Amino acid sequence: MKIRRNSPLLGFVLMMLIGSWQVMAQQPQPPDMIFYNGKIVTVDDHEVNERLGTIAQAIAVRGEDIVAVGTTQQVRALAGPNTKSYDLKGKMVTPGYAGTHDHPMDWDTINPSIVQKVITDNDHIERFFNDRAEVVIRDFPKVLTEAVSKAKPGQWIRISLLFGKDYRYSREIMSLFGRQINKQMLDQAAPNNPVQVRGGFTGQVVNQTGIDKTIAYYGDQWDKFVWNPYADLLRTGVGGTNYRWLEQDVLYPPAKLAEIYRYGLSWMGGYGVTINASGLYTPGAVRAYRMLDQKNQIAIRVPWSYQWRPRPDFWSDPYLPEFMSAMLENGSKHLWLTGLWPSDNGAGCMTLPGTSPEVKAEEECHFAPDWRGGENATALYNMVKAGGRLAGIHTGGDRDIDYILDTIQKASKDGGLSLDDVRKLRHAYDHTGGSPRPEQIPILKNLGMVVGGYNMQLWEGGAQEMFEEYGEKGVEWMQPRKNLYDGGVHNSVEIDRPIGYTNLTYFHVLWIGITRKDLNGKVWAPNQAVSREAMMKSATYAGAYYAKRENVLGSLEQGKWADMVVLDRDYLTIPVDDIPNIRVLMTMVGGKMIHLTPSLARDWGIPPAGAQVELGGNPAQW
Repeated sequence: MKIRRNSPLLGFVLMMLIGSWQVMAQQPQPPDMIFYNGKIVTVDDHEVNERLGTIAQAIAVRGEDIVAVGTTQQVRALAGPNTKSYDLKGKMVTPGYAGTHDHPMDWDTINPSIVQKVITDNDHIERFFNDRAEVVIRDFPKVLTEAVSKAKPGQWIRISLLFGKDYRYSREIMSLFGRQINKQMLDQAAPNNPVQVRGGFTGQVVNQTGIDKTIAYYGDQWDKFVWNPYADLLRTGVGGTNYRWLEQDVLYPPAKLAEIYRYGLSWMGGYGVTINASGLYTPGAVRAYRMLDQKNQIAIRVPWSYQWRPRPDFWSDPYLPEFMSAMLENGSKHLWLTGLWPSDNGAGCMTLPGTSPEVKAEEECHFAPDWRGGENATALYNMVKAGGRLAGIHTGGDRDIDYILDTIQKASKDGGLSLDDVRKLRHAYDHTGGSPRPEQIPILKNLGMVVGGYNMQLWEGGAQEMFEEYGEKGVEWMQPRKNLYDGGVHNSVEIDRPIGYTNLTYFHVLWIGITRKDLNGKVWAPNQAVSREAMMKSATYAGAYYAKRENVLGSLEQGKWADMVVLDRDYLTIPVDDIPNIRVLMTMVGGKMIHLTPSLARDWGIPPAGAQVELGGNPAQW
């Protein structure tokens, strides 16, 4: 039969075809993966409180995103012929965790598993200790002699003195630097080789050949440093955090450094960490991370802060604050600029009277208008006035926070920023090792600020030191999470310690915030302890809020990025003292399993994954 163009039959056929196409177009694509029969802690309550929100049973992922959260029946009904379904068998799933002040580029180079995978004696000589000081004193000379015998002329020798599997030997190991292990010893043993002895956290001893190589690298820029990172080294060979410039710019070639960082970020994923915020400090570190990002080889999310610590005078040039403020939030899904840090470290400068005149005499107020001619306060003022965001900064006592808050408010006013403008910037400061005091919390809330908090300080002896110097009130101002929650201020979780070579995990860090116990079992300022729910919220949503990505991270909700972890036990119901024993069985970032233990991999019929599994970390046995 011939159909005319204007026939009713043609119109009916076209209507049916168009209608069928619209129905097909409206049908959602099936998910790539479904995880069901679990306990899905969504953290979809976004307020500053201790509520975690909805508990679901199943979650569906397509591409990089979460496409459904609900009951097992609801989510499994979405499966298509190619959907992979994974039975959780009751296991808990949570959002990925954040370390909002950490230094992966510092810790990766003291992780033996990583370094020994990437670096061979043909590159340079690397040796490690991870024992008590008495063992180091006994064996160091022969290890140094062996390293020198293996090294080619001019080749670097690097020996790392770690602090033990439980991170208990920091004080005794660091007491060796400049004494039993000193520059003269290294000069005599290795006159033709640059030598660095690195501490298991910060600190180093470098011989004269190493110092000479470093000065030669920086050339005529060396004398332009306002704060010379090697001033002490030139005299004694002993340094602190200045190891960064030596390692990241001078010692490790860019490609090797990038490979170390690639493994290191995957290693952090093995703890369930999916956000790891940090200042990157050196051009070498920024270059290495950028290389990885261009190759899509960054396993987790790295919101980074810009700082060039030896030259705070940079910020007196009006061009730099304007330029860097304009660059905020730029980057990729895995690496973006989240804050600026135009100054020296904050210091232990307290309003409390102290327990002796000596305690007060040792205080340094790094943001006081008269500190070093006011260079830090001026740098901070110029950056905030230009619309920059303070984030990533180390801080100490509450008086320094007074200076920081005053500067933020004055600079914002002088820069024409409204209160809403300031709140949108979401200024942040880290550590909370002696702040905020209660009177400062309403100011933080009003300015829309967020803070970190490194619980490890309590555990490793910092609370004892604070008590001896400032009494119980000082201890109450250390990581005062209860006060912060009551005051409506988001507070996140920092690690800020090299747990990669230890038996500690992220859950140890959470447990300290819940119990406020130190390594000897003593509880400090229990009135600042918070619930396990609060610490989980600090670890997840508050961490994403700090990174200014809470719209896509920090909770398990439809439309957000699929960053989540699977645990081997129920964080919410097990005894509190069992929390440090929780194992992360799977970590997912953007729909990709970046960490998967052998046991769960066998159960699901897929290969295990991640640096901790590949390089023989503890999860390789799980």
